[in-house]
Amino acid sequence: MAFVGTFLKNTTRVGYNYGVKRKANNIEQSVVLTDLLNKAKKTKFGVDYDFNRLLQDEDICDAFRKNVPIFTYETFYNPYIIEQLEGGTNIAWPSKINNFALSSGTTTGTSKRIPVSDQMLKQFQKTTLEQLVQLHELDLPSSFFQSTVLTVGGSTKLKEINNYFEGDLSGILQKNKRFLYRLFSKPGSKISQMTDWNSKLDEIVKNAKKWDVGVVAGAPSWVLILLERIVKTYKVDNIHQIWPNFRIFLHGGVFLETYEHRIKALCSNSVFFKNTYLASEGFFAYQKSPANSSMTLLTSHGVYYEFIDEKYFGLLRADGDLSQFPTYMLNELKENVSYGLVITTSSGLWRYFMGDIIKFTDLEKLELKIVGRVKHTLNIVGEHLSLENMNKAVQRTNEKFNISSEEYCVLPAKKDDRHCWYIGSDHTVDVQKYSVYLNQMLEEINDDYKSVRKYLLKAPRVKMIPVERFYEYMQLKGKLGAQHKFPRVLNKVQALEWESFLIRKI
Repeated sequence: MAFVGTFLKNTTRVGYNYGVKRKANNIEQSVVLTDLLNKAKKTKFGVDYDFNRLLQDEDICDAFRKNVPIFTYETFYNPYIIEQLEGGTNIAWPSKINNFALSSGTTTGTSKRIPVSDQMLKQFQKTTLEQLVQLHELDLPSSFFQSTVLTVGGSTKLKEINNYFEGDLSGILQKNKRFLYRLFSKPGSKISQMTDWNSKLDEIVKNAKKWDVGVVAGAPSWVLILLERIVKTYKVDNIHQIWPNFRIFLHGGVFLETYEHRIKALCSNSVFFKNTYLASEGFFAYQKSPANSSMTLLTSHGVYYEFIDEKYFGLLRADGDLSQFPTYMLNELKENVSYGLVITTSSGLWRYFMGDIIKFTDLEKLELKIVGRVKHTLNIVGEHLSLENMNKAVQRTNEKFNISSEEYCVLPAKKDDRHCWYIGSDHTVDVQKYSVYLNQMLEEINDDYKSVRKYLLKAPRVKMIPVERFYEYMQLKGKLGAQHKFPRVLNKVQALEWESFLIRKI
């Protein structure tokens, strides 16, 4: 089988030299939008917003943003998604939508049903192939290319409703995976279909020693739990005593920082961490080089992008009317400025507000980072703390006190003019000293926070709880494992439910 590894390695080299070195071009976005408008001009949505007229405009991109409103899931659901769920065709996309991905949501959020067209599935496959050929530049040994890919995801068992299937995106992708990919995939169809998360982990652990895993893909929180369980079960010092060819960790969904140290501690060989921006709505970006943590925006993969200025984030959080918000195109952006992401896709989502906040670190190369989510920004009195800010502050504070805390959440207590932090850790620490240092880190990271702390915002209040409480709560909500994640910033309803749960556990 050695020649198989050598063959695959050489294949990635050829693909890399042929295609992936090509620099993305802003002009590609105009081509993408024109193609999407042409395909959908006879749909109900295309007729409602007169795509034929837009296509005749000299500046199609500008005409599009001036004549089509911005939608949230709620405003797009009725009348467009609901009609597709009822079996309607040619509604927002010319072909029938056969699959709907249930968005991961947060622990208390209701899952959304996101349309996944056959064309979008082809774009997912195209991007996966690009990621494969990117491995060439890592100069991995031939033995790696004989190993398998382990996806730590949700259940691949889809539920058939009327004339469509719904379930986790990973299940939809597995159902439509090409045969060649299945040969190199684990944990296999039987385990992948399991719906109980703990039972699925048990089966993966049971079979781990039989597999030669080279790539692990999944959310850092759940991959960490799996790797720790494997190491503990087989009584080994590190994961490479079980999987010697493990070299690539494809992660996404949550920020890596609070999990990275413990994952690396489970490894004896070097592992390349590569971030992906993969959501139920589409595959938007991925990290090309482990040496550069930024991801590259995918501009020719069936998605058209627009961006909302951060000065509007306060209005976006208020659930107001987004329809007429001004947007920027790629060639109108500035580096290191936060923007809200609006997408138009080959699944028939039109000017759809994602809720994600991104920041371009290099506009020429279209390299970006996810900063957080609009509704997960802390802003009681003008402190404007992003998820990126909060993660950095928690990480630095943990390093100061030599502890780990994979999970945490914050409650913005407006009545008290302060932030209440719940830090999940199994280590003992002086909470008062932790709080003081956390505040210091937040002031260093964010000037707005430092300013309002002088007059308007009280010192943060910190409570340390066992990290297991977070997972127990997620299990209670039926959101344990896979793509699900605990929300970092809780709204009023979430805060009441969370604190009521903690009171019951005391």
